[in-house]
Amino acid sequence: MRNKLYEWLIGDATDCCYRSSLDYFTENAVILDVGIGNGVMVKDYHAAIKKKRLQIIGLDINSTYLRQCQMLVEDYDLSDRIKLYQQAVEAFNPHQNGSFDFILFSMSFMLLKDQAAVLERVANWLRPQGEIVFFQTMFKHRNRFIEVLKPRLKNLTTIDFGKMTYDADFYDLLEKLHFSVQMDRCMKRTWYNGTYRIISARPSPPPVGPATHKDSAKTAQTRRAT
Repeated sequence: MRNKLYEWLIGDATDCCYRSSLDYFTENAVILDVGIGNGVMVKDYHAAIKKKRLQIIGLDINSTYLRQCQMLVEDYDLSDRIKLYQQAVEAFNPHQNGSFDFILFSMSFMLLKDQAAVLERVANWLRPQGEIVFFQTMFKHRNRFIEVLKPRLKNLTTIDFGKMTYDADFYDLLEKLHFSVQMDRCMKRTWYNGTYRIISARPSPPPVGPATHKDSAKTAQTRRAT
């Protein structure tokens, strides 16, 4: 029942996330999927995972979702390509630093209590030129109604939708931690005035001179596709 509810409520976002992410990932990439969920994407995108010869490490803290995900991995003969761990990203340790070409936060970044600490930690797990990919619902303007509604949805649905993600706050965080945006695409607009966005960022050395948020925003805008 929980898996069916999960698919009904966020199936559209999940499909959009993996369709855009798998298109962006390069062939033979090694990927850490933070918040892989119940693996519903395996049913639709198993062929793409095999064609691109991707290796995916999937993390989730929900044992029910992971059991369903493991069943799908086995049903679609992906046991050699997808490995699952019931563990929070804050506690996970890869075999070594420089393990991943991409780290994907698939609708999971908004759930983190200390986003800055997690980004600083996982940045060390990237290979040279590796990227962190975020897929999330984002808002340009303050939306008080959704701010109040989001925490209450967990009581009704058992699904944690996390906190609101606003454009300015998100880019301020990337700038503070010296991440450079490589790609920013608006995938779909939602009925509640948000947008599904896929954003890729790469850690970079701190700037030599003073940098401003205005400069960062201008750089991001040149990469953003609407």
